[in-house]
Amino acid sequence: MQIRFFLMTLVKSLGFEPVLTVNGLRGLLVLNKASPDLIILDVMMPEKGGALVYRELKTRPEFKNIPVIIYTGVDRDAFLHYIKMLNVKLKTKIPEPEFFVAKSDDPQYLKMIIEKCISTHESKGN
Repeated sequence: MQIRFFLMTLVKSLGFEPVLTVNGLRGLLVLNKASPDLIILDVMMPEKGGALVYRELKTRPEFKNIPVIIYTGVDRDAFLHYIKMLNVKLKTKIPEPEFFVAKSDDPQYLKMIIEKCISTHESKGN
């Protein structure tokens, strides 16, 4: 709850309207009704973990062009190793996340990454 409140406040301070969910399963359900400019995804979530949600985001055509920021307390190398293991059995490989931010990083850094992520997405015409 504290992280969701923090993210909501941070995203609103940048002029965006956040949509928050309590877990990965709900997040995917919300995506069936909404088309966000950006997804900020934690790895450690109940019901459906962030790595599995990330896999769906990057392998389903309707979601794969939505930019994703992985925002987590999980070590980047551990997350990338897990993605590599998931890729062993997949025809369509899951790409490494372009944006990975540790929860311990400065909030100003996360703001900068959000702005960069959205501007990169917009410049690609998405």
